[in-house]
Amino acid sequence: MSKQSTTHQESFTIRANEVDITGKATLPAILSLFQEVAGNNAKALNFDITDMHEQNLTWVLHRMDININRLPDWRQTITIETWPASGDALRAYRNYRILDDSGNELINCLSYWMIINLETRRATRIPEAVLATRLTEREHVTPVKSNRIRPFRDGDKNISFTVRRSDLDMNNHVNNARFMEWMVELLSYEEIHSLSNFDIVFMHEGLLGDTLTSSVKHTEEKSVSFTLSNQTEQPIAVAEATLRN
Repeated sequence: MSKQSTTHQESFTIRANEVDITGKATLPAILSLFQEVAGNNAKALNFDITDMHEQNLTWVLHRMDININRLPDWRQTITIETWPASGDALRAYRNYRILDDSGNELINCLSYWMIINLETRRATRIPEAVLATRLTEREHVTPVKSNRIRPFRDGDKNISFTVRRSDLDMNNHVNNARFMEWMVELLSYEEIHSLSNFDIVFMHEGLLGDTLTSSVKHTEEKSVSFTLSNQTEQPIAVAEATLRN
């Protein structure tokens, strides 16, 4: 397929329920917008979640590497550009760019996706029809990472949440934006607004009724690590973030 048929753009105006007390868009709100445009693009290409469910398969997000120049403001109109990119038989990529009305890049993100079988909940090969629609000639917005983010047990600060029905998505597990929300809850507004990178890895599912504990550790002066664990102390998501000087 051509670049024109795989690249997708949508414009949004940041709403009041998508900002914090300072009027800046929250990172969970940004992730929700990423989900929206990704789903719409995938639907146009015939491999969105509903198409996958017909094959007893579904998409799951494995990693998001987010670079932040500036968070959008309340009532600001932004354009989100997204496109699928080349990967391998088990992993797909999707790129995102958020632009202001002058074309300046506010945020970019490279996301890593896998397909699982809905019955076994295990990863499976990506269907050939999906692989054939990847955009291969366009570079990623940021390099692919292969490093592992290691979980930790004893954080500087911890907070626990019980998974509610409103936290679940159409895959019947905790939506990835909630994972981000529970991590950044441990940061001050000053720290959130000075984030330049947030690299989050989703390791296991969070399910209805689970008690999840979010922990943060300030590893270096401008580096922060997160671990989200369930009631059995199994890490289900980890992240590393970098703050601006």
